[in-house]
Amino acid sequence: MPALLYATAHPEPVSDVVFEHFFNTVRQWPWLSLLLGFVVVFSQAMIFNRLCNEHDVLYTPTFMPAWFFILANSIFPENLHINPLMVSNYFVIGAFAFLFRMHQSDQSAKLLFYAAALLSLGSLFVTEYLGAPLLLLLATVIFKNVGLRDLLAIITGTLIPMGIIWSYHFLNDQHFDFPIPRYTLNIRLDKSVLRYVALTFFFLLAFSGLLKSGLHYFKNNIKTRRINLISIAFFVFAVFISLLKYDHLRLYITIANSGLALFAGYFLMGEKGERLKGFLHTVLLIMLVLSLYGEALKDWLF
Repeated sequence: MPALLYATAHPEPVSDVVFEHFFNTVRQWPWLSLLLGFVVVFSQAMIFNRLCNEHDVLYTPTFMPAWFFILANSIFPENLHINPLMVSNYFVIGAFAFLFRMHQSDQSAKLLFYAAALLSLGSLFVTEYLGAPLLLLLATVIFKNVGLRDLLAIITGTLIPMGIIWSYHFLNDQHFDFPIPRYTLNIRLDKSVLRYVALTFFFLLAFSGLLKSGLHYFKNNIKTRRINLISIAFFVFAVFISLLKYDHLRLYITIANSGLALFAGYFLMGEKGERLKGFLHTVLLIMLVLSLYGEALKDWLF
């Protein structure tokens, strides 16, 4: 990940999240913040890529999900530094690991419980993940008929981690403040419009991948179809959260990394139209470099 120009810049502090003190302390040492950010994103990319290949999320084993996961996290300089939204992706990928197994398991309730528990823990960093039970209910409908055990698994999986955390604080005579969502709308663009152009282009590639996935829907096996539907559902969910947090879009877009990586990578896969895809890939890379270094290069050149 390109980061040298941001090694001496102190990122803005995070607020309204659990472990706020930890993240703000680490970010006082930019080199450490950058190093931790790289380790977190790189490890997530490798895990996500292996998950996609293991469950045939794409029609052939490929490095594309990992590559585009890293690129998606490099659109804005803020996301080169460690932050709670970045960490929350571990819980999302972990939930995917259980949901993707529902096609081959008759123990759906257990898988849903673990997925709900992980997303519940993720809500410590992204409070809106408390709405994930609706997403899990949709995932259940995609794979099977919803049963009472499934509903109970989703509910208990969501509540138990919160109960354990609250109990720990209570027994240690500590006050637990769960972060409360705050929504404000103050539309303003950054001075560097190129960063939003890069984000828009990335979304166009992902949207093209969604269209391609729709066109090839019946060419895929049943397992891949259902997994793709779950991936689309979470991508839409993540984008919706990002729009709710528009004032902090540059940070919150991190939670849409998996969807951006999967569908942009899917669109640029394959030999058909190879030259055009290569050209679009190059344009994306140039846009990302300008997004990260445009302001510094302008000051250096002019």
